[in-house]
Amino acid sequence: MAKKGDPKTLVLNNFEELKFVDNIYCPQRGQLRLFRFHPFAKYMVSKLVCSVPVQQMDVNQQQQLLKQYKERCKIKQPHIFYCIESESQKTVKPGQFGQTEVFQIFVFFEYGQLTLHELTERRQAKRYLIPEPEVWCLIKGVMQAMHFFQNNNIPHGMITTKTIYFDEEYLLYRVYDQELIGGRWGNFIKYQQTKDPEIQVFLAPETKPFINSEASLLETAQINPFKVDVFAFGIVLLQCLTLFQAFENPLKWLDQFYSKNLMTFITQCIQPDPNKRQDWIGLYQLPLEPSQDQKINERNSLIQSHFENRGQKTFR
Repeated sequence: MAKKGDPKTLVLNNFEELKFVDNIYCPQRGQLRLFRFHPFAKYMVSKLVCSVPVQQMDVNQQQQLLKQYKERCKIKQPHIFYCIESESQKTVKPGQFGQTEVFQIFVFFEYGQLTLHELTERRQAKRYLIPEPEVWCLIKGVMQAMHFFQNNNIPHGMITTKTIYFDEEYLLYRVYDQELIGGRWGNFIKYQQTKDPEIQVFLAPETKPFINSEASLLETAQINPFKVDVFAFGIVLLQCLTLFQAFENPLKWLDQFYSKNLMTFITQCIQPDPNKRQDWIGLYQLPLEPSQDQKINERNSLIQSHFENRGQKTFR
């Protein structure tokens, strides 16, 4: 008798074992181990998310921590990449004063390869802006994921064009549970230490006084991490809609091609005052589609002439 359910769920529920394929490196996720579901062909990866010397944690604490990771892996939402399972192991690491036994936890999760950055570069090569219906698909997908995260008190901390993915199998825009895979606030701390302009462009104004400071954003109560994520997503939208082209006033230029509701949404995301900027729950109060009297006009010939008359100056 045929089983009910979508193919993805059936694969995740019925694989017999994991077959190791190879070690790989991902610019966004770091060092990963690639696995294949046996006897199926679907791939996944694992990442080391916790490594603690055993003398700092007794067996009960180790099991409790692993249980927390396993519970977190049960969190599911269509626009979030699935974390399938977490496993632990003990290993010995050489150190300055001899060998140390460490307790490690690995998380197994789906691996998305096509980033929004790469998708936008494809459009840039053709010199066509993103059609507005597709923009709203992107917004709604990310909004659903981030709204779900906020309801579970989970900030993301690393929203960029390179950390939002397009799932070509299911035609969905998706993100990772960055807190689980990268560690709570770990990416905010990384932002503080970086001078990379490609990273700093996504930082909300309220975080910049803490760049390269000793204060951890985790200890900075006045910073709302969900509003920081909202600001970053606004910059993501600007970069995608302008195809990485640098404009003195990108919103004014984009207003020629997109609806008022879309411009209002982006303006709210990049509001420099965090007290006036909405979080993900607040953004749901805004219209998430153009009103019926707002005609969506791609104006492809006009768009193409704009880019042909401009130089190759871009921002990323």
